[in-house]
Amino acid sequence: MAPVSQTVLDGLNEGIKAELAAYVFYMKGKNSTSEQRLKDLLATLASEERDHYKILERQYDNLVRSEIWAPYNDIMLQPGLPNIDEQVEDVHNEYIDEITEQTSPMRILEIALMLEKRARDHYADMVDKVDDPKGKDMFKYLSKFENGHVNKITRMMRELEK
Repeated sequence: MAPVSQTVLDGLNEGIKAELAAYVFYMKGKNSTSEQRLKDLLATLASEERDHYKILERQYDNLVRSEIWAPYNDIMLQPGLPNIDEQVEDVHNEYIDEITEQTSPMRILEIALMLEKRARDHYADMVDKVDDPKGKDMFKYLSKFENGHVNKITRMMRELEK
């Protein structure tokens, strides 16, 4: 079996950092706003980003140890996934720092939209950099899922503009 390319490992690592930053951003945004619909959306997004983080962490670990891609559906069923709260202190993103109780719901959504588009585009780009079909499937899945987040955020922005 050929060793996993550094490009793939770097791509997974970038995804891990992006998911962790998005999770922290959503949690901070949820705790900073009084708009209940926004709180609910941010809680959902945070939970989904936590799941993506766990998928990427496990995949990275599998590739480093065994050089085999694990189906992403199987990853979520495996015990012993890392707890995201253990790594939150290491996250820094200028957008996280921007969120305060005075930040408008629309600004929170604008930042969320930018973060989701960045993640979606990263995963779509990784599809072309991975040779293994299971790896391609995982990055396609994540790109599609992040695009769903883009759509949810865009809908919420339209609702708030009314």
